[in-house]
Amino acid sequence: MKQKVITVGNSLAVTLPQAFVKEGKVKPGQIIDVETSAKLGLVQIRTKTNGTHSGLTPEFFEWLEKFNAKYKNALTELAKK
Repeated sequence: MKQKVITVGNSLAVTLPQAFVKEGKVKPGQIIDVETSAKLGLVQIRTKTNGTHSGLTPEFFEWLEKFNAKYKNALTELAKK
């Protein structure tokens, strides 16, 4: 899903998709967890009430990028089998 970056005061913001708001029961003023990785261009949002941590942190994605780069040829060959 693509969202437009907007200006709110002196900050930049992205609106939350309605489905996420509805399913996650997100309310105005609610505190949510936001993890980012500028290197990967990644923003991960998790509601506090959910409390579950998927384990897919920005550090994991950085490790995954390095792993995929290092073993690209082997992974490509394995995918063919």
